[in-house]
Amino acid sequence: MSADRAESVWSFARSLVIKAVIAEVWEHVADPARLSRWWCPPPTVQIDFEPRVGSPYEERYEDDSYEYVLTGEITAVDEMRGLVIRRRTNGRFGPTDRVAITLEPHGRDTKVSITHTFEDIPIDRRGEARDFFSDGWDFSQELLRRNVLDSR
Repeated sequence: MSADRAESVWSFARSLVIKAVIAEVWEHVADPARLSRWWCPPPTVQIDFEPRVGSPYEERYEDDSYEYVLTGEITAVDEMRGLVIRRRTNGRFGPTDRVAITLEPHGRDTKVSITHTFEDIPIDRRGEARDFFSDGWDFSQELLRRNVLDSR
């Protein structure tokens, strides 16, 4: 990998602890209908995939003012531990990105980390990308926490 390529890959992470065991949280990550409930403000997004490496991924977002479709694929699945999605994007922050959802034991609870990686983002767009996505990921993780606890 060239130095230029290495510098074009950049990421940031957000995490949250949920008072639930990993198996309870995993159900809300590996199932596209449940993932759709917390990924973006529901019911505006519908996600479709199978939790297996190579599965096509589709994310449809639609509300009264905006709509888009992102496609991609599932690039990693570690049962009860994590899922990685590579998406083809609209190019605002590069042509592709990766979203990794990682579950780790935290005592009897589960730490959920979302790492958003931009594969070809210009250096001068990184702050804008973090500003654009950070609050959304915090909101989404809180929705995940509520969904997990409400499903008991």
